[in-house]
Amino acid sequence: MKQRSDYIGILNGIRAYSILIVAGFHSWQQSWLQNLFPSNLLQFMGVRNFSLNWVPRTGYMFVDVLLLISGFCLFLPYARQMTDPLAPEPDNLRTFFKKRAARILPSYYLCLLLYLIFWVRPSDYANIKQYLQDIFAHLTFTQTFWPESYIGTKFPTALWTLGVEMQFYLVFPLLARVFRRFPLVCWAVLSVLAQVYIVLFAHLPQGNAESLRINQFPAFLGVYGNGMLCALFFCRLRIWREREWKQNRVLPLAALMLLLFNGAAIVCMLNDGLSRAAIIQRWQVDYRFLFSAMICVFILLLDAAPKGVQWLFSNRIAAFLSAVSYNFYIWHSTVLLKLKAWRIPYYPDAPEGAAAWPQSAGGEPWHFAWQVKYTVLFWACALLLAAFFTYLIEKPTAKQLLRKKKIIRT
Repeated sequence: MKQRSDYIGILNGIRAYSILIVAGFHSWQQSWLQNLFPSNLLQFMGVRNFSLNWVPRTGYMFVDVLLLISGFCLFLPYARQMTDPLAPEPDNLRTFFKKRAARILPSYYLCLLLYLIFWVRPSDYANIKQYLQDIFAHLTFTQTFWPESYIGTKFPTALWTLGVEMQFYLVFPLLARVFRRFPLVCWAVLSVLAQVYIVLFAHLPQGNAESLRINQFPAFLGVYGNGMLCALFFCRLRIWREREWKQNRVLPLAALMLLLFNGAAIVCMLNDGLSRAAIIQRWQVDYRFLFSAMICVFILLLDAAPKGVQWLFSNRIAAFLSAVSYNFYIWHSTVLLKLKAWRIPYYPDAPEGAAAWPQSAGGEPWHFAWQVKYTVLFWACALLLAAFFTYLIEKPTAKQLLRKKKIIRT
């Protein structure tokens, strides 16, 4: 299959793996499955206590990566034109919003419709006002405006991220034009605004954090700003490499070494937050900007790394996972909760006083087998469901919405 000239294959893997890690975090919350590898696995390399627990247990941080990629990709046409005047013009306002609507709305509103038909009832709420408010917030992508539609929603909880995304889409056309003229100033303003908002509204006394405020759109301005600035650096570095280092074999190896160092630094930061943070949400929001900046460095280094390393992020499996990632993200929490509610696989009734059942049933002879079966079923069902909605709903609908009308001349 012929790829577009503006295709960036490594973003497939970064997007896909980030969503899988987020889903892994939600899966861990429901199963508590961890420590699948012995701690002495890498003892021959000097690693005393090997553990991958940080992967699922810090998966919430990778929601920021998804938003960063959004800022990167949306600003990329502007960045290309800033570095190459012959590059195509970015989409006009109408085309921009039409593409965003075709991409986001069909699968999203289908999810809401199915939930209203099968699972969301007025009786699930304290009163009819909360029921209507939850529906209104999700129809208008304003989930994070109210606690009732963010924390207390009966729709998939992951949908709040799409609310933040749609709010970003509304301001992006104007923001992109300002960013194109004053990139560093605009990046600095976005970063400062995010930090000021976090300090004023997300921080609580005694080192705590407001769970609603940390995930509101203004708290992500620094992440989006990093993504947009990363797109500009990405284009400039590509042109520089083409001109100065096209035949140089040292640069990819140097980029690989720095990439490994950067990846190790990201792992160390996540492990540090997991082991030492007194309150996870406070650590999450305080390290959000730094984490997203480190991911930007990872993207830039990966693009300069050897082709074999890039293949790990741009192969066909990564492309497939990236293609179905949107619907996977929408439906994965539903699959997790419904499998558990329907006892697939089966687990015994909870004893009196037990909480977080059955994941808290450690020591029971059936527990580990249930964890493994539940986790495998989740991944299989979620990926199949995502593929179904992607290739039978999302892509055909988007194709129809974006189809250009033919003008018949007489």
